[in-house]
Amino acid sequence: MTMQRVGVNHEIATAHGFEVRVDSNGVEYSVKKGESTLFGEVPGECGRSFIYLTAVDKTRHYTSIYTGFTLNAGRSGAILVTWGISILDSYGVSTRNWEDPAASVHFWAKTHGFTAGGRTRVTASVLYGSNAVLWDGTICFSYGPTATGDL
Repeated sequence: MTMQRVGVNHEIATAHGFEVRVDSNGVEYSVKKGESTLFGEVPGECGRSFIYLTAVDKTRHYTSIYTGFTLNAGRSGAILVTWGISILDSYGVSTRNWEDPAASVHFWAKTHGFTAGGRTRVTASVLYGSNAVLWDGTICFSYGPTATGDL
């Protein structure tokens, strides 16, 4: 039998320099204080959608947001991707959208640079309705993963 993660002990996490966060599915996880989350993936019937904050530069209040999906083996490839992300910080909300014809792909990803107006916490989320239309006509929706970090 495999081991499963069932929760987070808040007291121990805090004592060791971690903070407790909640992913888009309502599941708690811990991350070192001030670091980007690595749990920006959400699995589904078609595959996994993801969003990550990468290349974080706290001096310039900049991050690169990496988002996309991987389809499960055996699925037809994606031929049209309609994808959007939202970025929320202390200075407001912005969005980035893609309407991307694809050549029957099983992996699709895009990067979006983001600079905040100053020191802030940033939450980037895949917008509900983001989807991939597969070669066989199947439409696969993202379950809206989220990534959070400090800039």
